[in-house]
Amino acid sequence: MTETYADLVAAVRESDAKAQVLIGELTDSRAREPSALPGWSRGHVVTHLSRNADALNRFVVGVHSGEPAEMYPGGPPARNAAIEEGADRPASLLAADYRFSGARLVEALAKVPADRLDTPVNWRKPVTAYDLPILRWNEIEIHLTDLDVGYTCHDWPAEYVEFTLARQLGALEAAAPNVAVPSLSDAETLAWLIGRPPRPGLPKLPAWPY
Repeated sequence: MTETYADLVAAVRESDAKAQVLIGELTDSRAREPSALPGWSRGHVVTHLSRNADALNRFVVGVHSGEPAEMYPGGPPARNAAIEEGADRPASLLAADYRFSGARLVEALAKVPADRLDTPVNWRKPVTAYDLPILRWNEIEIHLTDLDVGYTCHDWPAEYVEFTLARQLGALEAAAPNVAVPSLSDAETLAWLIGRPPRPGLPKLPAWPY
């Protein structure tokens, strides 16, 4: 399945709008309850999504300026500190932060010119500017399941499952060619590939992303 850059940005815009609704429904008490990620509340997950939007926006700014940007200035300690600092905010502030940071990133992604899409970006693996909306699409759809508010892999958009499954199966084959893919629905197979949630009894996988 081939997606144009504009298609990917449009998909991120739709996922972002959906996330705004789900995050906006959180109450203060629900935001402080555990998420599906060990050690993180729902507030942690929302704050991470917001800071990830800021990080990817820095990448976009770097693509425009020609000066490579650092995803999280200060590295993992600064990233983790920012998430901890923001996790216990009132639900209204968590939602407002997400709305601003997420929408700003979507608009920035839409303005990346075609002649800059092959610009290298300093993510954890070699990627280009073309991949930035893909990274954000993954963040939103995967972490919406981590919120544990009833959104599961079966709620993922069909185009997200198709596009991402093709890429991840290819990456798995390259990283672990002897791992047998179990017989599951496409959405469940993708969830297994990315460990959301861990599925006991299924073949063990290398750490994701492959």
